[in-house]
Amino acid sequence: MTSAKQLHRIRIFYSILLTVVVITGVVFFYSYGLFRTSDNYIYDLHVKWRGTQKISGRIVLVLMDEKSAVELKRHKETWSRRQLGTAIRNLSDAGAEVIGLDMVMSSPDLDPEADLFLANAIKDSNNVVLARVSASHAGEILPLSVFEEGMIGDGFIDVPLDEDEILRKIRFLNAKPLPDGNLQLSPAFSLELARAFYNIDFSLDFSEKDYFQIGSPNDGKLKLPYPELIINYKGDYTLFKPIPYADVVLNRFSGDQVRDKIILLGSSLAAQKDFFSTPFTRFQNPSRNYKDKFGAVVDEVLGVKDPGISSHAYALETILSGEFIKKMSGNMVLLFTVIAGLAGLVFYIPAIGFAGEAVIFCIAVSSAFFLSHLVFLKRLVWIDISPFIAITMLQFISGIMVQKHFDKKKTAFVTGLFGRYVSPGVVDNLIKGDIETTLKGHTQEVSILFSDLRGFTTLSEELGAKDTSHLLNIYFDAMIPVVFKHGGTLDKLMGDAIMAFFGAPVFMPDHPARAAEASLEMIAALRTLRNSDVRGMDRLNLGIGINTGTVTIGNLGSNEFMDYTIIGDSVNLASRLEGLNKVYGTNIIAGESSIQGFGGKFLLRELDIVRVKGKENFVTIFEVAGYAGNAGKRMVESFDIFHEGLRAYRNRDWDKAEELFKKTIEINPSDGPSDLYLKRIDKFRLSPLPDNWNGSAVFESK
Repeated sequence: MTSAKQLHRIRIFYSILLTVVVITGVVFFYSYGLFRTSDNYIYDLHVKWRGTQKISGRIVLVLMDEKSAVELKRHKETWSRRQLGTAIRNLSDAGAEVIGLDMVMSSPDLDPEADLFLANAIKDSNNVVLARVSASHAGEILPLSVFEEGMIGDGFIDVPLDEDEILRKIRFLNAKPLPDGNLQLSPAFSLELARAFYNIDFSLDFSEKDYFQIGSPNDGKLKLPYPELIINYKGDYTLFKPIPYADVVLNRFSGDQVRDKIILLGSSLAAQKDFFSTPFTRFQNPSRNYKDKFGAVVDEVLGVKDPGISSHAYALETILSGEFIKKMSGNMVLLFTVIAGLAGLVFYIPAIGFAGEAVIFCIAVSSAFFLSHLVFLKRLVWIDISPFIAITMLQFISGIMVQKHFDKKKTAFVTGLFGRYVSPGVVDNLIKGDIETTLKGHTQEVSILFSDLRGFTTLSEELGAKDTSHLLNIYFDAMIPVVFKHGGTLDKLMGDAIMAFFGAPVFMPDHPARAAEASLEMIAALRTLRNSDVRGMDRLNLGIGINTGTVTIGNLGSNEFMDYTIIGDSVNLASRLEGLNKVYGTNIIAGESSIQGFGGKFLLRELDIVRVKGKENFVTIFEVAGYAGNAGKRMVESFDIFHEGLRAYRNRDWDKAEELFKKTIEINPSDGPSDLYLKRIDKFRLSPLPDNWNGSAVFESK
C-alpha cells in the first residue's frame, strides 16, 4: 500500500508536471496567435467601458447622407461633381484649413464639364487631399490626373480588418516596388491629412525601432508609432458633429463650424456599404431603431457599424492628439503568464479547499480585468490578458482534478487503514486532516476502554465452535457500532474482549465522557441481546474498564505489518480495571483520571483505592452506574449510605461500616461492593491491619 508520505510526494510531482504542461501549452498558443480573437474582444471591452471621451474639435465630418441624396436629387448612384465642386468652394470660402475627400474619383463623369468644374474647385481651394486605393483586385486605383493636378496630396483609404471584421488599426504607409528595386512609399489618408494640416514635408526617418518621424527639421516633425496605428476611438461618428452634405452645397452652414478645421467629406449612405464595426460601436446596435420597419435588410447593412469616414477621422484625431495606444510586448505578456502559471500552484494545495480556490480564481481573473483596464485608462497600454485568464483557469481546473484524484487515493488509503477501527464520520475527518502527522508515532492523552464477557470461556466449551462463533458475531455486531457511534477507535478484538480508545486519531476534548457513554450503551445493548434467541447469550455478563492517560499512538509495527494502535501504562491500567469488575461485582469501573473529564454527567460511586499488579502507585477507582439525570432515588440513597460506610471502613470503625454496608444491601440485595467490604471487615477483625494502612487494597494478580 502507498504510504501517506508517498501520496504527498506524488501529488507534488503531478502538480509541478501539470503546471509545466499548462504553461508550455499557453505559451505555445499565444506565440502562434491563438488568443488573438479573445484579446481583441477584451480590448474592445476596455474601449466600451471607458465610454465617450472628449475630442479636440479640429475635425468636422460632412456626410453625404440620405436626406442630402433626396434634396440634391442624387441619381444613377452618383453624386454630382458640380455640386461637389460647389461644396469645396463653400468650405474653403468659410475658412476650412484642409478638406479630405473620402472617395476615389478614378473614372470620368459623363459630363466632362463637370469634371473640369470640380478640378478647378480643387485647384483654386489649394487645400484638398484626395483618396486612393493602394491594393485591390484591379491593382492600385488612383484619382483622375485632372484632379491630381490641383490636390495638395493624396492617401490610401483601404484599411485592414482583423479576423473578427473589426477595424482597430491602420497602416501608416504602403510600399510599392519600383522597377529600379527601390520602394515607393505612399501615406495613409489620415496621415496625409495630418501632414497637410501641419504643412510638413513627406520626409521619413526610420532610425528608431519603435517609432518613425515624418517632416523635416525646418518645418517640424511628427513622431508616430511604428509599424501601425491603433486607432484611439473616443466614441462613434456623431462625436464629430457632422454637417449634412446638402447644407454645405447649398451654403446653409455657419463658417464657425469649419473655420481653421480639417473637413472630411464622405458618404454615409447605407446603399454604398462603406461601414465598419469598431471597438466602440460593436456593442451598440442602432439598427434596432429601424428593425420594425425594415427588418433584416437594415440589420445586414448597418448592424453595429460606423461610416468608414469615421474611422479615418478617429485615426486623424489620434495622430493630432498624440494619444497613441501602445501594446505591451509579447515577451512581457509571456513573462506575466509564466508567473501566473507558477502562482497557479496554489490551486493544488488541498488545505485551501474548493471554495477558497474558487474565490482566489475569481479574484485573480477580476484583478486581471481591473488592472489591465486601469493601465489602459491611465497609460493607454493594451495588455493581452487572455493568456493570463487561460492559464489561471487551466491551473484552477487542473488543481481541482488533481485534488479530486488524490482525495480518492487518500480516501482509499485512510479507509483501508482506519475503516475497521473507526466510524465513517471519523474517517471523513481524518481525510480532511493531516494524515501523515496522524500516522506518525506520538504521545497523546486518550481514554481507553476494555471490555470482557464474564463466563464466556466456560460457555464456549459447552457451545462448540459453530455456536460460539455465531454468538460472538452477533455480540460484536451490536457492540462495535456503539464504539463508533461515540467517536471511538477500535484497537483490536481479543477473543471476546474489545479494546477501544477515544480522542484519537481525531481529537475530542470530551473523550473521557464519550468512553463512559459508550460503556453504558454497551451494557444496555447486552441487556437487549440477552432477550434474543441466540444460544448462551442469556448467560453472559459484561465487565468494562475505563482509564484516561497519555499513551504512545500511531501506525506501529514492522515494514511488513503495520497497525494503528496505542501502547503505554495507561493501557495496562485500563485492562486491570476491567478485571476488577469481577472482584467488586460491578459492570463498569473507571480510574480517577477519567472521572475528571466526566463533567458531572454520570452517577458515580467511589469503590476503593487500589494498586494493581505491575503498578507502584495507588489509584482511586469508581463505578459508573448510569447517567446522573436518570438515577433513581433508592440508588442514590444506597450510594450515599455506601460512601458513609466507606469512610467508616477507612477509619477502621468496623461496626459502623458493617452497619452501613448492610443497609446498602437492604436497599440493593445484589450490591457487590457492599458484600465485598463486609467480607473484608470480617477478615480484618480476625487479622488486625498495620498502623500505616490507608484503606487501600493491593492486587497481586490480574
